[in-house]
Amino acid sequence: MATHRIVRNIGWKTAGVVVEKGLRLVLVALVARALGTATYGQYTYAVALALLTVQMTDLGLGLFLAREIARAEEPPPKLVGHVLTLKGVLSLAYLAVVAVIAWVHADEPALAWTLGLAGVAGLCTSLVEAAWQVFRGVQRLELEARSSAVYAAVQLGVTGATLAGSQVAGLTSTQIMVTVSAAMAVAGLVAVAHAWSLVLKVVRPLPGWSRETLRRFAVEVLPLGLAIVASLVYFKIDVLMLREMRGDVETGLYNAGYKVFENLAAIPAVLMAATFPALSRAVHLAGPEAGRLHLKTLSALVAAGVAAGLLLAVFPSLITRLLYGDQFGPSADVLQALAPSVLLTFVNYLETHMLVALGLVWPQFAITAALIGVNIAANLVLIPKWGGVGAAVATALTELALFAMAAPLVWYGLRRARAHATANTAAVAAEGP
Repeated sequence: MATHRIVRNIGWKTAGVVVEKGLRLVLVALVARALGTATYGQYTYAVALALLTVQMTDLGLGLFLAREIARAEEPPPKLVGHVLTLKGVLSLAYLAVVAVIAWVHADEPALAWTLGLAGVAGLCTSLVEAAWQVFRGVQRLELEARSSAVYAAVQLGVTGATLAGSQVAGLTSTQIMVTVSAAMAVAGLVAVAHAWSLVLKVVRPLPGWSRETLRRFAVEVLPLGLAIVASLVYFKIDVLMLREMRGDVETGLYNAGYKVFENLAAIPAVLMAATFPALSRAVHLAGPEAGRLHLKTLSALVAAGVAAGLLLAVFPSLITRLLYGDQFGPSADVLQALAPSVLLTFVNYLETHMLVALGLVWPQFAITAALIGVNIAANLVLIPKWGGVGAAVATALTELALFAMAAPLVWYGLRRARAHATANTAAVAAEGP
């Protein structure tokens, strides 16, 4: 039954991701072509800042919600409502931070507006992803697939129309950057309304507040949230460092290549969205099924990672030329340098989720905190020499360090869980009927 459910969910998730990522890759190409390398560098800088700061609206609440719903027989309305109440408070604090960031960049008005609008769009995405975690917890990935496809379609439709209108109006590239950011914010608001209308078909949250919610947040969720924030820092800080050290053009070229690499991460995301609830339940039951499911998932991710990495290594120029045109030709070097990271990223996607399932949130935070240092040091050395290619190499080194630290912890946690289950079984047998 569990295997059938996983296969069904993989099918739904795959369908949704194919539509979503396909539409968004088209959108990325359209935006990059319209803005050009330098302004696209500014735009991706704003999006990267929004992505980093919007993590304060989640802090692990999403994965916690999916895990707790998966462990319950029915989705608990009170728990879901309390999590959403806490997320609402964090969202208000986040909007204040976005306002400050935009004000700091007031000497570049177009960039300041873009930062503010990107912040709104980022909050919308965070709220939509919270809905997706509910769907994952109840293993209704057909609802997530529907939501993600609608979100991507609305983004492409609204932003595409905005780009067409901007070109007819003869706007400058920086003006187009602001209008595109506004379109993404509008699309986000539509997606939030649609996603949560679907959630109401699964559970009706009961908003509220309690000491127990705060206690569980501090003990179980916050360490995980800090680990997630730390992981986003070492994933995205290269964009901020690259713009500071090499300027907007190099940042735009790097991000054009990185977006292709980032879209490939949809492959492990599909698999983990389908298998994480089953892995969490198997770990919770402390049986051998957790180890077997981990190995099956790992084998699939290794095969997919090798194939995807070869695609980037062999056809980088063709990919960048088809997506972005000749002006982004140097992005092919970035894409080729990112190829070794693909396999490591696929495997690490599983291992970090396993740390969550095993309850090893503090070790996970320690790992990600260490990786910030690894990534910053590597970027400081490599970006001045090789620009975006150096940032790509730093990504590979960081993924390698993550695997070296996380994989042993996962295997240890699985062995410990199995040994504990065996000891309990033996104790029950010794007691007799």
